[in-house]
Amino acid sequence: MTARSAVPPRQTISGLVVAGVLSRTEALTERIVTRSQATVPAYAAISAGMLTQSVSTLLDRILGALRDGRSLSAEDVRALRDFGEVRARQGISLAAIQVGWWIAVREIFAELTYVVHTDGVPDSVLTELTRGLLDIVDQATVAYTVGHRDVEIELVRHDQEVRSEFTRAVLLGGLSPGELTVRAQQFGLDPNRSYRAFRMRGSEIVVNPRRAASELIRAAQGYTTGIDGDIAGFVEEFKVLDGSESVGVGPLTGLSELDRSFRLAGRILATAQLYGITGPVDLDRLGLRIAIAADPDLGIELGRRYLDPVGVGEQARIFIETVEVYLDAGRRVDLTAARLIVHPNTIRYRLTRFEELTGADLRAAHTVLLVWWAIQYRRARG
Repeated sequence: MTARSAVPPRQTISGLVVAGVLSRTEALTERIVTRSQATVPAYAAISAGMLTQSVSTLLDRILGALRDGRSLSAEDVRALRDFGEVRARQGISLAAIQVGWWIAVREIFAELTYVVHTDGVPDSVLTELTRGLLDIVDQATVAYTVGHRDVEIELVRHDQEVRSEFTRAVLLGGLSPGELTVRAQQFGLDPNRSYRAFRMRGSEIVVNPRRAASELIRAAQGYTTGIDGDIAGFVEEFKVLDGSESVGVGPLTGLSELDRSFRLAGRILATAQLYGITGPVDLDRLGLRIAIAADPDLGIELGRRYLDPVGVGEQARIFIETVEVYLDAGRRVDLTAARLIVHPNTIRYRLTRFEELTGADLRAAHTVLLVWWAIQYRRARG
């Protein structure tokens, strides 16, 4: 057998080069761990022993596949997914993992180069091994990324569930003052600050989502939940664009009183829908209409007393509309006439006729309130 025929085939040469690297994995692992901890702050918080064990295991799998000239096995892929999952649970970001990963790849390539040059192996073998290493690295990256993303999704979902439960308990008054303080601090909330509860119909958002709803939920920073099919939550600053859905907004209160704010938000929402008022609605925007909606018996009686005597039909509608605008204009005839685009004397006639038919004195403050109440109740009832 000639000397030329004794030279092993290139495949075997590649395997021998990788075997040479495998024989030096202890030093290789130490360099990777040292550089990773020096470069990536998240890795510095993990013990060197734990990192060493992890890196050594992964090197064996990657270099084993490279030595055998094959792709990563199903078992290798599973191990890399586990690696990604563990790092995610340790709070290490995917970006940090990738920095550490490429430190490892560069060190592996440096070892391959060293063995090739030391043993006098042709550079073409190094080129072949580099391509193979990059193919394996691509597989490994996909595997650990999937594992990391799975845990991230799981943790986000868990965090959302925990926040949702906390939000529901706060809005329904299910926490004692001590529990509320402790749990609020766990979420980074200041128990001494003030917040507003809100409530909107969940079905409206699903059917016809608007920017207002998305802006509101984003402003809530995750403190939203579902209550009886509605979307509910609380915010510190209520800044939301107008939208086609009604949003009941409770008064500003401390965390311990958010249950009261939420109850009012529910009443405000119901009243806003009754009157067809859309967008964010609070007590200032509703005024006494929230009380009108809550007391239908009084509304019915006042309607009988002050509106039924006016009669029905177009003329009755004009009289009642004139009184409503007159009250809204601060009982100023000139402003009422301008808004209705009629002569002031026409306004005076209509007001006088209304007083004659109902016996109401529109100069008396208490009577004015009762008439306005009756008109608003009838309007809410269509």
